[in-house]
Amino acid sequence: MKLMGMNVAPLAMILAMLLVAVPHANANLAGTVPAAPGDTVFPGLVTSGTDPGTLLANESVVVNGTGGAYSGTLVAAVYQENVGTLDFYYQFVNNANSKDSVARITEVDFTGFLTSLGFRVDGSSLTGSGFVDGSVAPVTGDRNSPSGDVVGFSFNPPDSAKILPGTTSTVFVISTNATRFQPGTVNIIDGGVTDVQAYEPAAVPEPSQLIWLSLGLMAIVRARRVRA
Repeated sequence: MKLMGMNVAPLAMILAMLLVAVPHANANLAGTVPAAPGDTVFPGLVTSGTDPGTLLANESVVVNGTGGAYSGTLVAAVYQENVGTLDFYYQFVNNANSKDSVARITEVDFTGFLTSLGFRVDGSSLTGSGFVDGSVAPVTGDRNSPSGDVVGFSFNPPDSAKILPGTTSTVFVISTNATRFQPGTVNIIDGGVTDVQAYEPAAVPEPSQLIWLSLGLMAIVRARRVRA
């Protein structure tokens, strides 16, 4: 069968490959707690030794707060579960010589994705990621309303629950139904806000966009054959 003079068999193969990237319907790493836009939840403890999946990307970024209030390191990573969905991992180390504590950490942009929140105390078991075993767990987790683009972890009240100088947070997890990721931003908040590079989910093209993309690719291939 032909469409616009082109064989549709290669087109069907391209579409099938692209549609594999459509998000799954779940976002449920074992132990995490679902959080819809507008929700505030108690993040669940992910049992030590739980398989995070395949490590796709990770980085460690040195952070200096506004006015030298604190210094530390943010570690971020993306893991792919065996069903193909992605989980976003973060940890903050507050240096011992910092003047200030960190009260809250937020991540963007999660618009349009399911999210489920948790934390892990076994960071050192996540081989190759740069995470360590942390001691400061989030008090609550939340997702803003109505868009749900910002997911946050709060470390107070009380003030003693913040990420104090010389302490390290547990590894907090945002489990999603995304299947792609891209560069994103983490906000570290201690009264002021410091933006740090990290990762965020990336949207999958709509089926109609995939069709036009496939048609365009086929047209390019055909034009090259004609010129040859």
